[in-house]
Amino acid sequence: MKDKPTISIVTPSFNQGQYIEETVKSVISQEGEFFIDYIIMDGGSTDNSVEIIKKYDDLIKSASWKPRCRGVEFRWVSEKDKGQAHAINKGFQIAKGQIVSWINSDDLYCDKAFSTVIDHFARHPADDFIFGDGDVVNEHGGLQWEWLSRPYNFSLLKSYHFLWNDFTNYIMQQATFWRTSVFQKIGFLDESFHYAMDIEYWLRIGRAGLKTVHIPSKLGKFRMIEGTKSLSSATVFWPESLEIFRIYNGPNAMEPFLRYYFYNEGLYNAFNLDIMKKRGKELLEKWKHLSQNELSILKDNLEKGFNRACLMLAYEAFLQGDENSEHTLFKKTLSQRPYLVLHYLSLYFIANKFLGRSHAQGIKKKLQRLAQKYRMRRYLYRYESNN
Repeated sequence: MKDKPTISIVTPSFNQGQYIEETVKSVISQEGEFFIDYIIMDGGSTDNSVEIIKKYDDLIKSASWKPRCRGVEFRWVSEKDKGQAHAINKGFQIAKGQIVSWINSDDLYCDKAFSTVIDHFARHPADDFIFGDGDVVNEHGGLQWEWLSRPYNFSLLKSYHFLWNDFTNYIMQQATFWRTSVFQKIGFLDESFHYAMDIEYWLRIGRAGLKTVHIPSKLGKFRMIEGTKSLSSATVFWPESLEIFRIYNGPNAMEPFLRYYFYNEGLYNAFNLDIMKKRGKELLEKWKHLSQNELSILKDNLEKGFNRACLMLAYEAFLQGDENSEHTLFKKTLSQRPYLVLHYLSLYFIANKFLGRSHAQGIKKKLQRLAQKYRMRRYLYRYESNN
């Protein structure tokens, strides 16, 4: 493997026998002037995953598999791990390539992805990390939508789209590749994250000042499957995302993030204040190891975020005709913090109450259309120009 570049790919897997064969083939079928170092870290699957892994191990070792590249080295283990990030890191630590990435056992690489990546790194020796575009597919591989990224923006990635209530991670993990030297500069994945280890790594790369480039080529496919982490809950990413917002923005900037966390918890749990309060206690328990000064700032921001989320939820309950929740949320907030009656969220709620529900719903639709136009022009412009 000395005369040609080697690309190392790690696949963490656990009981994905339905999909892993397609993933494996998307890796070892890549064509070009390079070697593939493929490492599968199986977490001790009890389905047919290991049987499929062994099948391709035997095919490659017996030379029955005819590679389309310079050669394929296939390595795997099946043993318990401490989570996905831990499994990926174990693979990274034994990777032999100059270029690395990981692909989950239900996702795929596009044809010619590796040759595109190898060619880019060869022509741009100063680049450390690249990411491309891709497709989102369903469990059967059918196209759901295109994932079109745009240039790396550290400030945007560490923020949140408050105007339309959405996360800002536009980097498709399945389309990311970086030089092995990045590990020496910023380390491996943070194993304390179960859902957000990818965006945390992209932010760490940016904070370190590494050269990060987007290339407008489709490199990967992300499979959306019912019941997986990505679809298990509308708020499943929030606790880890809040930790990332805290790390990269500081405790003083946390109120808007906490507000939208409580807002979404209330919105997706029928305006249940008890659930919202429980989530707040969980956050404080998670942060108890921090310094007293930082914890005090976070408590203050949490309280402000909770109360302001209640005002936002009172407005939503009003629009839905849920008068009981509307009154409970609004009156309880003002009984605890009377000065919030002058907050713009209170004034907006009161003004819409005066106009009536039908007018308020019409105003909301118009504002949503304006926000969508701005979103398309400012952030999703590549989708518009691609149509």
